Amino acid sequence: MSPFRFAIRLGLAALAVCAGFSASAIELRRGVNFELWQHWTSRSAFVAADYDRTNFPDWSKAITDTQLARLRAQGFDFVRLNVDPSPFFWIEADGNKLLDAVLTATRRLQAADFKVIVDLHLVPDMDDRPNGLHWVLGTGDVKKPEGFARYTALVGKVAGRLATLPADRTALEVMNEPDQDWFSHLALTDRWPEQLRTLHAAARAAAPQLPLILSGARGGDIDGLMRLDPGKITDDANVIWSFHYYEPYEITHSGLPWESDARHFLVGLPFPAYRLDFGLEERLRLRARAAIDAEVSAASARAALYAKVDETMTAFRAAKYGPDTIDAAFGRAAGWATDHGIAANRLLLGEFGVFQDHVALDTRAAILAAMRQAAEAHGFAWAVYTAGLTQPNQSFSIIGDPATLAVEPEIATALGLR
Repeated sequence: MSPFRFAIRLGLAALAVCAGFSASAIELRRGVNFELWQHWTSRSAFVAADYDRTNFPDWSKAITDTQLARLRAQGFDFVRLNVDPSPFFWIEADGNKLLDAVLTATRRLQAADFKVIVDLHLVPDMDDRPNGLHWVLGTGDVKKPEGFARYTALVGKVAGRLATLPADRTALEVMNEPDQDWFSHLALTDRWPEQLRTLHAAARAAAPQLPLILSGARGGDIDGLMRLDPGKITDDANVIWSFHYYEPYEITHSGLPWESDARHFLVGLPFPAYRLDFGLEERLRLRARAAIDAEVSAASARAALYAKVDETMTAFRAAKYGPDTIDAAFGRAAGWATDHGIAANRLLLGEFGVFQDHVALDTRAAILAAMRQAAEAHGFAWAVYTAGLTQPNQSFSIIGDPATLAVEPEIATALGLR
């Protein structure tokens, strides 16, 4: 960065503080995501007469207030409560009951001394899971945002209900990981900025003081944030800007059972990347090829996956992933905030985590520590993904003891928890 540009950024940061934009009504520090579903519920199951829709979110009847208190005592001050909005469109007659359940869960968490972000956690449409991201935003194979108007109305409705709760303990995230503008090469053709302004306006009309969590497009990552010109939304002091970070995906998303690419087979990469010596690289290559041979029958497909595994390891080594690369990435987000007069404490690392099933504990801890430390060094709040309330010790879970909701000791240390 040139000295001139650096000086401009320092000046903008000072102006942001002097203008009173240093904090939202809600102050966040260290959070944890609460997954809404442990087994993604299909529409046909959800609308069935025998499905328990009073258990919404579906951890509600499995977790006690004592467990919540113990989780709070470990050092988390807020929960990002993942709420799947799709069921509101599957069974609209029960929409008010579902929203009542969300508010009940929010009040319960607040009674346990958590602040709460109610995160409208849309996911891409799937077989028997309609009315998701594609339907709302007009992405994927959907050509038009068929559900955007209905979703906007839902955002306003949820905001209005949340506005009855304390503004210093409650926030609404209008959409999780918007998968918009992946193929837009010019900012002028981006669709998300206008959609974001519409959602922001709907929430503000219903709840003038409710803190709102907003993000950029492209899955809500740093690149999506950098691409976004927040415009007049920066005048709203009760907006917090969010981004998600999972690099290096070669580790954080390795071994996913529902994928079939190289990362499904290539497991065991170390962090930092300099620990990948040639002996370990060869062992991982042989292990990956054996896994490919066991699962893939077509010779051509096996050969393509062999090549992709080699390519992935080469790229991983070249990227030199480590704490410095994470800090540099977060520095880009901090620079974006400064350029737009947004104080660092109004940025949130809303998700970061590691799919643990095939990742060594010391590797998981090292990545989580590097992400947490970089976020705190830049002044960002953070929310690790995810608690794993009823599925400890698997997937992205950080909980090791389901009885007490105790975080795994090594992970607690990495996150700076008690």
